[in-house]
Amino acid sequence: MAKEFKEKTITINLSRVFEKPTTKRSIAAKHIICKKVEKETRLKEFKISNELNETLWSRGRYSSPRKIIVKVVKDKTIARIMLPSEKYEPKEAKKAQSKTAEKKDKEETPKEAEEKKDAPKKEETPKTKKE
Repeated sequence: MAKEFKEKTITINLSRVFEKPTTKRSIAAKHIICKKVEKETRLKEFKISNELNETLWSRGRYSSPRKIIVKVVKDKTIARIMLPSEKYEPKEAKKAQSKTAEKKDKEETPKEAEEKKDAPKKEETPKTKKE
C-alpha cells in the first residue's frame, strides 16, 4: 500500500501529447495529468487550478508544454492539482479567518462611536423647479 499523504509534488512527462492531432494537444495534456494523478493518489475526483489550466493553454491549443511539475493536495475525497508556487488553504481555515474578521468589524471602540455622533450632518437643500 502507498503511504497516506496530504501534499505531493509530481513531474509529469507530456511527450505523449505530441502523438495526438495538433488540434487536440492541450486537451490531451489535461487528460494525461488527470490519469497520472489518479494513479498516484487513487482518487477519482480532481480539481485543476486556474493557474495550471492557464499554463497548459498558454501556448495555445496546438503546442502544449513537454513536461510540467504539479503539486497535488489531497482534500478528503478530492485531489486538487496546482502549480508548486500556488498556496492552498482548506475551506475550514478560510471560514475561521472570516469569522474573526467579522467580529473585529462589528466591535466598535467607544471613541469611534462618539466620533460618529459628533460628526456634522450635511443638510440637503431642496431643489427648486426652473420655470
